[in-house]
Amino acid sequence: PADPDSGASPQDRPPSWTVEEVAGLDRSQLAALVVELFARVDALSMDVARLSAENVRLRSELAKNSGNSSKPPSRDPAVERQRQAEERRAKKARAAGGKSRRPGKQPGAKGQAAEMTDAPDEVVEHIPAACSGCGADLGDAPVDSVARRQVIDIPVPAPVVTEHRAQTRRCGCCGVATAAAFPDGVRAPVSYGPRVRAVVVYLLARQHVPVARTAEAMAELFGVKISTGTVDAVYAEAGRRLRGFITALVAFLRTLPVLHADETTDRVGVTTCWMHVVSTQAYTLIHASATRGTEAIVAAGVLVGYRGVIVHDRLALYWKLKKARHGLCAAHLLRDLASVAEVATQAAWAGGLAGLLVEINASCDAARLAGHKSLAPTRQREFRAHYDAFVADALAANPEPTGRKRNSLERASYNLAVAFETHRQAILRSMYDLAVGFTNNQAERDLRPVKIHRKVSSCFRSQAGAERFAHVRSYLSTTRKNDVGALDALTRLFNGDPWMPPQAA
Repeated sequence: PADPDSGASPQDRPPSWTVEEVAGLDRSQLAALVVELFARVDALSMDVARLSAENVRLRSELAKNSGNSSKPPSRDPAVERQRQAEERRAKKARAAGGKSRRPGKQPGAKGQAAEMTDAPDEVVEHIPAACSGCGADLGDAPVDSVARRQVIDIPVPAPVVTEHRAQTRRCGCCGVATAAAFPDGVRAPVSYGPRVRAVVVYLLARQHVPVARTAEAMAELFGVKISTGTVDAVYAEAGRRLRGFITALVAFLRTLPVLHADETTDRVGVTTCWMHVVSTQAYTLIHASATRGTEAIVAAGVLVGYRGVIVHDRLALYWKLKKARHGLCAAHLLRDLASVAEVATQAAWAGGLAGLLVEINASCDAARLAGHKSLAPTRQREFRAHYDAFVADALAANPEPTGRKRNSLERASYNLAVAFETHRQAILRSMYDLAVGFTNNQAERDLRPVKIHRKVSSCFRSQAGAERFAHVRSYLSTTRKNDVGALDALTRLFNGDPWMPPQAA
């Protein structure tokens, strides 16, 4: 410590003082020391507050996983993946009555083994050459019994080449030569039939095989040597043939009472493109756009002017659709509540609202099974009262801070509380109308192939390529939902008879 009589001001002295030194200070020096200490306390208090907020933020980031944030499961740490696996095993054990569930077929479950056919394509008889007892010849011995076993295999594929010959005949009366027309689809000296083209598009769009590997697969699996340029041309042809299907699908979707909407990113070269989906349990429309905004919604043609219910994830874009009613995805809300509940001061209301949403969903499921179209009014009023009480607690737990702005964690919890207050009708939509789902999983499932395509085949080379992928995926997803196999649907497409949705009323 500096000498109290050295003439140095208290602000210049170190913060450590002995009792003797403080006792030797006069009144003015004591006053200056008090001011200095108050300033130091204020500075330290600010540092503590800043570091505490930073600690809470970092802990919140560490606690984020695929279950309480938008992080994909692939980015979950090993510990979290292990915890989720144990949770799944425990859930299965509870479902099995506490017994450990072994892999494979479960006791009492129907087997899935291949079944023998009564009309095999080929029968090979195996006759014993000699008696295993005495060695006598068995050529003329009677058949005692026959044991059957069957082997299922695929014959070596060989393409079938059909030659079309268009004759030209000259009239004996007037001398005019008339040539016969080739059928539709026979457009070049050598062309590929509907089935070959269907398999090409199936590999590209359904199995997400890149163009070069599709050409390789066609040669090795089917003996059809096809260039990468032809593969791309066949894909483009499929996109053109689907224009009528897409137009009819857009018109029909606009007549349905409930639609699920979502969007995700993809890449065209080094730029971002967006895949937008509008779907139901039976129909899927995917639209590729260079933008995420209103222009994409207008171009897709379904949601602008739509008057039914749109189930979505609270993206601001969808709130611009004023004529529609809205239903919010509870899975997203539960995830947001789980994230906010990581902060101790928010855990009570966030956990309470999460539990209430789960309880409402269970009641809605029971009502659907009973054949009702909505919950009983008394249950609705009961759930609404609990909901409003939790929202009031949420707003009370997020007061406006004095003298500063909210930090990122405070904004997240406050914005979620305000969202629950502002969008009560949309959040509880499934309670009022049981035709509306609890989550938006339908749209997310229909967009999952987009993610798979990007992992397997990387980016698109052009926006036109992204658009044809979106149209073909719309067709394949819709036909699959209506129990039409992908190859059959694509063969029909190239035969000029694509599967079509019902006509809009």
